[in-house]
Amino acid sequence: MVFEKILDFIKKFFSNKKRNIILIILAALLLLDLVMGLFSRIIISKMPEQLGADRWDYDGSVAQVSLFYTEDREITPGEIRKLEYNFEKKLVEAGIIAVDDDEKEADKKEIVDTNVPGKKKTDDEKSQEVQEEVKVYNSCFSAQGISTILFENRTAENIVTIGVDGDFFFFHPLELVSGSYFSDDEVMKDKIVIDEDLAWQLFGSNDIVGQCVTIGGVNHYVAGVVKRQEGRMNEAAGLSESIVYMSYDSLSRYGEILSGKTSNAEISEDGSTANIGGINCYEVVAPNPVDGLVAQSIKLSSGYDDKYINVVDNTDRFSFFKLLDVSTSFGKRSMWDKPIFYPYWENVARGYEDVLALLNMIRLICKIACVLIVCVMAVHAYRHKTWTIEGLIEYAADKKYELETRQKAKLSDKKQDNL
Repeated sequence: MVFEKILDFIKKFFSNKKRNIILIILAALLLLDLVMGLFSRIIISKMPEQLGADRWDYDGSVAQVSLFYTEDREITPGEIRKLEYNFEKKLVEAGIIAVDDDEKEADKKEIVDTNVPGKKKTDDEKSQEVQEEVKVYNSCFSAQGISTILFENRTAENIVTIGVDGDFFFFHPLELVSGSYFSDDEVMKDKIVIDEDLAWQLFGSNDIVGQCVTIGGVNHYVAGVVKRQEGRMNEAAGLSESIVYMSYDSLSRYGEILSGKTSNAEISEDGSTANIGGINCYEVVAPNPVDGLVAQSIKLSSGYDDKYINVVDNTDRFSFFKLLDVSTSFGKRSMWDKPIFYPYWENVARGYEDVLALLNMIRLICKIACVLIVCVMAVHAYRHKTWTIEGLIEYAADKKYELETRQKAKLSDKKQDNL
């Protein structure tokens, strides 16, 4: 009986053709919103450089921030160390880390006391453990330029080069074809990572880990080979040519830095020189108990005015409201009054930001349209209602009375059964 009533109600509800058309439009808008949302997630997932906060192993709110310097600033590793010193002070002020000597000593003793019996650790290992114990943020910096690489009788001239320092490959988890990344902890700064195209150009293979090449007359060794990110957006952003990743030290000594102002400086007693400076990108992931804390702290720690830097909070740059800001600045967004040599990953992010902002606007329109349709349907239903508030109250009261009557009858039946 109940099933038949429900079936009759459904048939009667969908007998109205106008209402059916409206419902189809409503379903189409909701489906379009869902598809645009899935497409947006796919695009974001293709930018792992923007998802460092998700990979950082920390129990709490985390932010990833990028700092870009204008080309007229001479940013050296010393400037970066100064920035990090100021940044750590701000983390202390925010109560995120404590760096007093007593705590450091306590941490050190605790690590020594928990050593495995019979296995002694070197001083370097102990020192590294203490540093890992107190470090709560991760960072890297980079500069862009060109270099010439030689292997036997083959030469690759003016190859796009990224000079890196710090945990660069944490922020940029490139897809490895063979080998591995190099790290900042290695004493020798003579390892490089190249893309597949360059590997085939120089060696005729991508299985070339450990091969020796010459850069600026100095031997360097291939640590790994990576896939170059493909697609029209990546190519437009600067990945249309072969690329090599090496230490910032090697780029400053044996290559040419293009991303910022440099000066020639003597770096050793034997008279060796290098073009120091040119760092234009600093990246950090750190605890962020208050929204915007890390971005603001990095900005203040840099010591530069807004006209010389651009701070990007990567953590929520693809959120609804951030993308809405991009849409509202349409037209003005292409006007850039800061001479910044953006690395390819930021160019990719800025390009996809425009695409995501468009998708975000389509989703917003879909949501607004759905709300308006539902409101119009509700108003129409109310104006043509065949019921009254008093009638509903009486109906509810009757149903309540019937329910109470049935419950009393059941209790009465149970009492009689017990007797």
